[in-house]
Amino acid sequence: MEPTEASQPRGHPLLPGIIATLLGAFSLAVAALLVKVCATALSTLDLLWGRAILQTTGLGLFFLIRCESPWGPRGLRLWLCLRGILGCLAVVGYFMGIIALPLSDSISIYSVKPICAALLGACILGERLTWMHALATGLSLLGCILVAKEEHHDAKSKHSSELYLDPVVAVILLLLAALFAAGTMITTRKVMAGTALRPEVPVWYFCFMDLLLLGAATPLLWGTSFTHRAADIGWTHLASLAGVAGCSVLGQQFFTYGLRYIPSALGTLLLQMETVDAFVLQVIFLAKVGPMSILGALLICTASASLAIFELRSSSRDSDNEDGESGESLNAETTDRSSVSSERDLVNLAAVDLESRPVGHATDPDHLN
Repeated sequence: MEPTEASQPRGHPLLPGIIATLLGAFSLAVAALLVKVCATALSTLDLLWGRAILQTTGLGLFFLIRCESPWGPRGLRLWLCLRGILGCLAVVGYFMGIIALPLSDSISIYSVKPICAALLGACILGERLTWMHALATGLSLLGCILVAKEEHHDAKSKHSSELYLDPVVAVILLLLAALFAAGTMITTRKVMAGTALRPEVPVWYFCFMDLLLLGAATPLLWGTSFTHRAADIGWTHLASLAGVAGCSVLGQQFFTYGLRYIPSALGTLLLQMETVDAFVLQVIFLAKVGPMSILGALLICTASASLAIFELRSSSRDSDNEDGESGESLNAETTDRSSVSSERDLVNLAAVDLESRPVGHATDPDHLN
């Protein structure tokens, strides 16, 4: 079954996408906080496998109850598979960074994904790449350096023995995760824009590919630090694991639905609210945030917001130009129709005049003159 055109909601066409993306950002921030809770006892493999099994089972039951196929239209399955693989790689790198670095720092570094999306769009989709993209990239990288520098200093002086990853390695993994997340945004926009595809279908592909990749990677990771458990597992950790799975699915479903109505540039900007949510959650539940981390996060958010605003204004100008061109073509078409109509009226009047004359006079040159 081929995807059909999505019906436009009443009111402002961007409003459903904006609300859904903001809800998705909050859900992902809550999931990130719960990951930190799980990491106090569960190993990385415990966390990844538990999340994958719970969310795949939940979505599978959803499609089973509705008696629907989770695989989507045949023409979009290749894009859906790519979306699932990129999303899995992004989440694995993201979770590893969250465990090794403070929550706010991890999300701040991960928030360079709008910059990665702009670069991928230029290379793959042929989108424009301007000086604003270069400036935003520089600011974001500077913010990442500030975040990594403070955490590297703290790790050496306080708790380096508690981390299974060096902070610099964790930053690199988070940057790669941001690149994969940008690819996820592009492929999601590809399958959702202009179609009536259920948002659960792309999320199902993510869950299914997640299980496949984990099954292939587990033998390689077994016996390493990824299987190390910090403490005995309690009910709090299990409940947090269920919350990670639920919030991850909700967050993905919300922002997948939002990309049906809003462009990827606006979607990535709104997802940066996850950084704000994470800062608030960390201050409330975990610990204070260092000054260099705050400065780095501000630079990253400033760069992402500047690039998104630039893209929105550019697309608005392009839309105005298209409206102007369509208006001119409409006026020209109206003028042509008026001219044709006038010519037809003259021909009809001439025909009526000839029919009203006597037959003998119709061919008389004097009468014709």
